[in-house]
Amino acid sequence: MGLVSEMLVILLLLWLICLPSASASGYIHVHEVIMHLEEENASFDLRYSLDTFTRIYVMILGCRSLEAELLSFLGFYDHAELISADISKATLCVRGAGKYNSGYYLFDATPFGSKDEPIVDGISQFSVAYPGGRIRTFYNVTATQNVFSEADKARPWPDRSA
Repeated sequence: MGLVSEMLVILLLLWLICLPSASASGYIHVHEVIMHLEEENASFDLRYSLDTFTRIYVMILGCRSLEAELLSFLGFYDHAELISADISKATLCVRGAGKYNSGYYLFDATPFGSKDEPIVDGISQFSVAYPGGRIRTFYNVTATQNVFSEADKARPWPDRSA
């Protein structure tokens, strides 16, 4: 038991030493993003791979250690929230990602990454899933795309009570 706890302490110390120098693109490699449009909100399903050391760290200590990096992937949005995460995928929700205008919700192109470190290397596959089930896919992107979806006809304006 003592050997296991010593190994865990060594692993934790190595992680703390390496963490400040690593950027999200250094140990989290996002290769697919699916953006689900839900009125003025959007949820993002991220598919990623982790480098070996980070994978071991996450298996031991859990995915909560990835929360800050996953949120920084959508750092240009003001209201991003991590819904779930595991070793290869995560779901984030952004409240108010789109704006209502004349019967449509408009979603402006928004860079991936943080405001200090926007993503430079493209994401291999970015898909937009519309409320009606249609999906549009884009390749090698560094930002979401300018897209819009029709508002629910039963509700001609968004609920502003929340």
